[in-house]
Amino acid sequence: MESPKIFNAWESFNRQYSITINYKCGYCEREVSSEKGMFANGDNFFAMICPSCGCVSMIEGTDDGYQMPGISYGRNIKNLPDVVSYLYKEARDCFKIQAYTAVILISRKALANVAIYFGAEDGKKFEYYVNYLVNEGYIPKRNKKVIDKIRIEGNSATHNKTSKNSEDAKDILNLLEMLLLINFEYNDEHKDSNDQTPN
Repeated sequence: MESPKIFNAWESFNRQYSITINYKCGYCEREVSSEKGMFANGDNFFAMICPSCGCVSMIEGTDDGYQMPGISYGRNIKNLPDVVSYLYKEARDCFKIQAYTAVILISRKALANVAIYFGAEDGKKFEYYVNYLVNEGYIPKRNKKVIDKIRIEGNSATHNKTSKNSEDAKDILNLLEMLLLINFEYNDEHKDSNDQTPN
């Protein structure tokens, strides 16, 4: 989706407030402070211009209020293969729009694709991919129960009526982030490599 950039004409009626709103921009993901934007009369609601990327965020109040676009959860990770990078970003973007059940389902798919990237057979059940990553040393055996939580939560998200919440989604993204950091960003074998399949 294209970011709603501010046209130069905006500057002619942009305002300076006596307050500064600190927030994390949902577009460039930087922590910023801004006094520029528009104020909704009668409401504690602001359309703030990010001083970093020039995009507009809708913010309610000045302290942990509603924000659109929201903030993605987790960190950017280097050296990911394309399909894994896409899924990880998609999971983080789903968190941004409060689609927490989707976060869990996509994280599960991302983990399966990590296993496939490292040589697992495609088209298997999810438990096979968790076991493959453990048996091949991509997940330490002592962490199998931790990573297996993605399988359990994924099954719950698929088959149970109850929707997942932000804490469930954060837990899964934390687990996936750990797996990706260990095997890609902090793994010399994959640094500076554009290959999408291992040798």
